[in-house]
Amino acid sequence: MSDEYLSRTLGEQESLLLSSLSAAGYTVFAIEDARAVLDGSDANVRKLLHRLNRKRWVKRLERGKYLILPLAAGPEAQWAEHEYLIAASLVEPYYLAYATALHYYGYSERPLNPVVIATTRRKRPVTIEGLTYRLVTLKPHKFFGYEPISLLSNTVQTAEREKAIADGFDRPKLVGGVLEAAKGLWFGNQELDWEKLVTYTLRLRNQVAARRLGFWLELLALGDARLLSRLEEGKGHSYAPLEPSGTTGGPRNARWRLIVNVPERQLLEWREH
Repeated sequence: MSDEYLSRTLGEQESLLLSSLSAAGYTVFAIEDARAVLDGSDANVRKLLHRLNRKRWVKRLERGKYLILPLAAGPEAQWAEHEYLIAASLVEPYYLAYATALHYYGYSERPLNPVVIATTRRKRPVTIEGLTYRLVTLKPHKFFGYEPISLLSNTVQTAEREKAIADGFDRPKLVGGVLEAAKGLWFGNQELDWEKLVTYTLRLRNQVAARRLGFWLELLALGDARLLSRLEEGKGHSYAPLEPSGTTGGPRNARWRLIVNVPERQLLEWREH
């Protein structure tokens, strides 16, 4: 046996902790969970967790939070827990959002880095094994439209299809640009509830997001006249950019009060691929 294999032996307290947490269904646990099992002093629990981390039985995700590495990881303890489960452990309340939600539904092919998490709390980004988890703080009125999904015997909260797209038009930068939100409309057109999508967009209280959605529904010939008219209500008189990170110039769309600052050839060419 190699020294690396022997280093994964377990002491009595270590074995008690891991078996108890695993039996209770924990994949990720906090130091408070470990303290409740061991009923020990804070210093002793931290020392035990430090040993388990060095032996590669657990992996430290952030301060006070750990991932259990299963036996399946093998002697080298090479194990990549699903990034969504790690995301779910970082903050409460939360849901997987923006580019991450679009990726989950298969509406975007952009790389899954960073993993984007919506929450009502403020928290700095966390980087684990080279993957960044970005936490986006939402105002309470925007924190809705998510549901649980089952993943590796666990539950993870993620944006509903309609909310993922509505959020994308609200803050295009967080999905990789307005074209990515538009792709969600197109690739999800057989699955989306148009009524819910419009209702969710209006609940965000962002007139520009509603106008962006209306522009793309019209351009892609999706939805109907009644839904488009709902998105026109209270649209104001000033013009806003279709792509917030784009140039300031471009043709003006009078119906939607948008500056179409995406080159015409790029508006729909992605449908050909």
